[in-house]
Amino acid sequence: MALPAELRDQVQRIAPVVLAAEQVLPVPTIFHSVLPGGGLQRGWTARVDGGSSSRALAWALLSTVTTSGGWIAAVDVPGISLTAAREVGVAIERVLVVNSTDASNWSNTIGALIGSVDAIVFGAPRHRVQPREYRRMSSRCRERGTVLVELAQDKKQQLQYDVSFSVEPVKWHGLGLGHGCLQARALDVSVRGRRTPGGGRHARFELPAIDGQIRCVETETDVEGDVGGEVDHVRPTLVALD
Repeated sequence: MALPAELRDQVQRIAPVVLAAEQVLPVPTIFHSVLPGGGLQRGWTARVDGGSSSRALAWALLSTVTTSGGWIAAVDVPGISLTAAREVGVAIERVLVVNSTDASNWSNTIGALIGSVDAIVFGAPRHRVQPREYRRMSSRCRERGTVLVELAQDKKQQLQYDVSFSVEPVKWHGLGLGHGCLQARALDVSVRGRRTPGGGRHARFELPAIDGQIRCVETETDVEGDVGGEVDHVRPTLVALD
């Protein structure tokens, strides 16, 4: 089935920008401690689970891609909010929002975007995708250098993930007894995957902090053979959101 002309024209227009990019997608410095190599390698497939918190983390991770001239495509992302994306630093004018109206055309839509944008964030497709389709998409991403980011809706794992993020809300700040408003949120983030040597990595982020910045307040690294893990307590790191 042919893609809509508007999407096809947009893909052709932005493709040259992507082909000139570097091999590692930049992420904010705040996330370097939990990502092997300090960024997202082009061609990787990533998974983020944690409900609405997963969207916040995905936007924050990919914000530097947009502010450095790259493009993100968001395909069938549930509850998408460009306002929330902008609040964590995303240049929303460099986000292509795609809603696939025909479930059977979902794979073709993703395939058309691979190699034309730096990263594709997608929600669960509305139809069953055969394993061979996922393998074909992953292979194409490795060839073309696009990062796939799945916002998981359940525990089912459809792909072989290079890196997986698990997000757990810890606490909201700002509410009192019958007064106040939500001002800040603390999230525990665990990072695992075949590209994370020596075990998983963990960190607690304030995303956002009360002052509107992103703060890492604690990091922890699993050590193979050590059940308790090795913990590094770090001084809080601030990232200003322009």
